[in-house]
Amino acid sequence: MQKIRRRKSERGAILIQVAVAMLGLIAFTAFVVDYGVMWVSRGQVQTSADAGALSGAIALAFESSTDFAAAKNKARVVARANNVFGQAPDVQLADITFPACPPGAPGLPDTCVKVDAYRNQTRGNPLPIFFGNLVGVGGHGVRATATAQIVTGDTTDCLKPWAIVDRWNEFGGPFLPNSTYDKYSDGRGQNPPQENDVYLPPGGANGAGTGFQLPADEGRRFAVKTDSAGVVSSGWFMEILLPRADGHWTGGNVYNENIETCGGLPYSIAQPGVACPANIGQADAAYWATKGCFGVKPGGTTGPTKQGIETLIGRDSGASYTPGTGIVGSAFDPPTKSPRVVPIGMIDIDDYLSRNPTGSNGTVRLVNIYGYFIEGMGDVDPTTGNMTLRANGKAVIGRIITIPALATGSSPLPANASFLRSIILVR
Repeated sequence: MQKIRRRKSERGAILIQVAVAMLGLIAFTAFVVDYGVMWVSRGQVQTSADAGALSGAIALAFESSTDFAAAKNKARVVARANNVFGQAPDVQLADITFPACPPGAPGLPDTCVKVDAYRNQTRGNPLPIFFGNLVGVGGHGVRATATAQIVTGDTTDCLKPWAIVDRWNEFGGPFLPNSTYDKYSDGRGQNPPQENDVYLPPGGANGAGTGFQLPADEGRRFAVKTDSAGVVSSGWFMEILLPRADGHWTGGNVYNENIETCGGLPYSIAQPGVACPANIGQADAAYWATKGCFGVKPGGTTGPTKQGIETLIGRDSGASYTPGTGIVGSAFDPPTKSPRVVPIGMIDIDDYLSRNPTGSNGTVRLVNIYGYFIEGMGDVDPTTGNMTLRANGKAVIGRIITIPALATGSSPLPANASFLRSIILVR
């Protein structure tokens, strides 16, 4: 008799397979979703640290090079403004430091700002876990660090049309706003007797030279004189014939245009050893501008200067300068973006007058570019040197400050003579 075999029941086998598969799917989902959250957050926390470091360096470069507390506060505010997966990262003031710059970094060795940003369990703000708890992952987080550095620059694309005499060592007394450079004076007319005034350009063996320096002269009040009666005094200038991207070249309207707008081409500081030609025409002006050499003519008249200055002030009328604080009330953030902050070129007056003792036309060699916050038109007392803001004055009154540079890395100037600055991330 044949024996009948009975098969075991397979009922429930699919449930076991599904349960096993679900464990794998949950683990895979935890990997994809929660790991994805972590990777997205890593990029966001790095952005937070980068922004904080850049903000702190900007504060030191363009607001106050000595106010480290203010730089820390600004770095922290900006870093925390960049959310990490929907929540501000943890950045304490102790997480913002000013270490020595990394070896090989291109800028000034003691001008780095480092920021650490966190979103993790240790700081009490871990990233959310969506599926990880199901497979034993209790929490995860991210952190990032960034270091920004201040570097000196040598080029701008927005030079104003003023080639201004740089500061010199006044013979027999201190340099004042009414001092006159008398090394080449002939003693006739309104010129004073010849004196052994000394001018040394910055850079090379001269170090910072005799010109204005940082941080001592940051915020110094300075007048650009539009009518100096032929006397080479503090603030005396020649009108630069600026090459422009739009092709405009000479005339009263172009002078005014150069005050109110940017030329849009690179204008640089002269490197050591660069000798400017006797004449520069429009055809080769753009080339020589990158070498720090410019054609000039006697300084612009008061009317077009006043019109241009009023236009710039009107674009940010609420801004003013407070000693010890810097620019306040500006509609622009940072204030260095204000139209009232302009680059002005300083000339090697000894080089210029040795080649052109009459002080007319010819070419000049720019040895520095200063930032300049325009306060308004005014006058300089010829006896005391006191400066007074006055709508119908014959001088432009402002403050010497640092200013962003267009190009970096090739400045011939030492750090304490470089007013053109840029910010880079080095780590």
